[in-house]
Amino acid sequence: MPKAGRYREGVPCWVELAAGPDAGPARSFYGALFGWEFVDLAGHPGHTVATLRGAQVAGIARGPGGDGSAWLTYLAVDDADRAAESVRQAGGRIVREPGELAELGRSALAVDPLGAPFGLWQGRLNPGAALVNEPGTFTWNEHLSPDPDGARAFYRQVLGYEYARPAGDYTVFRAGGLPAGGIGPNPWAGPESPAALWAVYFGTADTDSTVERAVRLGGSVLDGPEPTPFGRVAVVRDDGGAAFTLIAVRAGGTAAQEEEV
Repeated sequence: MPKAGRYREGVPCWVELAAGPDAGPARSFYGALFGWEFVDLAGHPGHTVATLRGAQVAGIARGPGGDGSAWLTYLAVDDADRAAESVRQAGGRIVREPGELAELGRSALAVDPLGAPFGLWQGRLNPGAALVNEPGTFTWNEHLSPDPDGARAFYRQVLGYEYARPAGDYTVFRAGGLPAGGIGPNPWAGPESPAALWAVYFGTADTDSTVERAVRLGGSVLDGPEPTPFGRVAVVRDDGGAAFTLIAVRAGGTAAQEEEV
C-alpha cells in the first residue's frame, strides 16, 4: 500500500475538484467510481475530504460555479508566501493569497503564464494525500499546454524543477532529484478544453471496466482506452464536466509520490 509521507518541494501532493455550487453529484459519482467515502472538513463549509480505506486521497470544494468543474493539482512548497512571490516574479498570478487552513497547512491558488491554475500547499499536520499510486488514488500529474518550453522555464524558476531528456516534446520533471510529473503539449486543447492545464491521473485495476462504470454514472469518454508503455489509459469526463485520466496500476504499485519524494 503506497502511503505518502513528507512531500519534497515541487511534488504534486494533493488534488481537489472544484465542483461548483453543489458537491452532491460529485460525491455520488466518485463514490460509485472509486469507492471513496467523504468527510466534511470541520470549520470550512463547502470543503470535503475523500477517503479510501480510511486514508485521505482527494478533496472536493464547493464553489460559485460559472467556470465549470475541474480538477486542481496542488504542489508541495516549503514556504507558501515565498513560493507565491516566486510565481509573481516568474510572470504568473496569485488569485488566492496564501492563507491558513486551520492547523493543517497554508495554501494559495496560482495561475501560471500559460493560463493553467494550480495550488501551492505548505503542509503542517496535513502534508497532502496519505495514499497514492493505488487504484482509486491519484498517481501522476502533468502540465499540458501549447508552449511546453515556456512551462518548463516557469516551473524551473519557481520550484527548481530539473528535466530529463524530452521524449518528443514531453519531459519528465524532477523535484529533489526524483521524477515527479510531466510537462508536454496539450493534445486536447479546443473549444471545450482549456489551452493549458494540470492533468490528473487516477489509478484503476481495470481501465476498461472503470470507463464503462464512469459512462453508466453519467460521464463521457474523451480518448481511449488504449495501451501505453505505462499502463492502459483513457481520458474521461465526470458527470459535471471535469476531465481526468484513468491509468491501470497494480495494487501496491510505486510511482513518484511515495514517501520522501
